[in-house]
Amino acid sequence: MKRCINNITELLNQYNIPICLFGLYVLMTHAMGLQNCVLKIFIGYPCPGCGMTRAMLALLQLDFAKAFQYNPFIFAVPFVVLGIAFKHTSFVKRIVNNKWLCFTAILIVLVAYVLRWVYVYPNPPMDYFEHNLLAMFISLFH
Repeated sequence: MKRCINNITELLNQYNIPICLFGLYVLMTHAMGLQNCVLKIFIGYPCPGCGMTRAMLALLQLDFAKAFQYNPFIFAVPFVVLGIAFKHTSFVKRIVNNKWLCFTAILIVLVAYVLRWVYVYPNPPMDYFEHNLLAMFISLFH
C-alpha cells in the first residue's frame, strides 16, 4: 500500500503542471460553453476520447448509463490509473510488454470509435463542430 501511495505521489509530482494546465483548460472551456476537445477545435470531428469529460461528470452523479453513452471507455480509466500507479510491478510490465494485448486494446478502441460514428453521430459527443480552425483556414482561400 505504501508503495502504491509513493507511486501516485511520484506520478503527481512528475506530471502536476500538465495535469493542472489540462484541468484549467477543461474548466475554462466548460465554464465558457466552448468546445474543449482539441481535435474538434482544429478539424471539427470528434476523437475516440470525445465525451470523456461529460462521462466523468455523469459518473460523479452516479448516472452510469449516461456515462457509457458519452464514452464507454470511461470505465477503463480506473484500470489505466492503477496501471500507472503500479507501473513498476512485474504484472503491469508483462501486460504493457505483451504486443498482442496492446494490439487488441488498440483494435477495441478503434472498433468502438467506428461504432460510435455509426450509432451516435451526429448526436453529442460525436457531433461536428462547425467553427473549427481548419474550416476557418480553408474559408480564407475561397
